[in-house]
Amino acid sequence: MRFRLPNKLLKYGYWLALVPIFFLVQYYYVHDPESHTGEGFFPSCIFHSLTGYHCPGCGSQRAVHDLLNGRILQALQHNLLFVILAIVLGIKVYYYIAKNYFKKEVVDWTYNKYFTITVFVLIISYWILRNIASPPFCHLAP
Repeated sequence: MRFRLPNKLLKYGYWLALVPIFFLVQYYYVHDPESHTGEGFFPSCIFHSLTGYHCPGCGSQRAVHDLLNGRILQALQHNLLFVILAIVLGIKVYYYIAKNYFKKEVVDWTYNKYFTITVFVLIISYWILRNIASPPFCHLAP
């Protein structure tokens, strides 16, 4: 026998998930991960600490802070891939809201196998290219 939650409970569960997200967004808006004054708690990248190489997520905390404060160019300099994926996530949220709350028919272009493979290849390529020390790839490092 399989246990399923009622749709109403799931709907409110999504709204409850927004509470910690709201406080996390406020925290990243106020505190700068790039400042070295010791204010705030920002975990460092374990992969970078162990290997010295940048992972695809390195610089994303600084990019979040810059995006929330309206500094788009600095966010792109910290982590180009994060900004692109944040735009895709925003489009996905729009599709979800339009379909479930406004009952609009939307064509979600992210529901195909090629999109998933493309994102995977893009992340791996970005990971490799941002660790090449020669121009123009050195500009991808945070």
